[in-house]
Amino acid sequence: MKKNLLFALALLPLSAMAQQVDPCLTKGNAQEMSACAKDAYKKSEDQLKTTNAALLKQMPEKDEDGIPYKAVKKQMVSAQKAWDAFVEEDCKAVSIYNRGSALKDIEYYSCMRVHTEQRISDLNRFVRKPKS
Repeated sequence: MKKNLLFALALLPLSAMAQQVDPCLTKGNAQEMSACAKDAYKKSEDQLKTTNAALLKQMPEKDEDGIPYKAVKKQMVSAQKAWDAFVEEDCKAVSIYNRGSALKDIEYYSCMRVHTEQRISDLNRFVRKPKS
């Protein structure tokens, strides 16, 4: 039962990835796929930092209209740190499950990328787009 649960949990990132075509899977060997997956994750991580900074920047420095913006910013920073820790632990579990496999690093970085892309999507709901 426990193995089935672990297997199902390990497949979660794969099912999320299956919905997206991963260009890294077309590379020639596991080392190239791993490097590609790491680069793709790093790009999404940079985009997350940009998105998070844009969201924090759009908030006023002072509280307005009864909204405690300073407290909101502080909580958002705390939430991001907690999210970072969760994702790291979640993807470590995927990596541990795949230990000994040539795909271990690919699975780890793909897991990190998928989580990061979802976080970007979640935060983008609150980022005001520039007026045209």
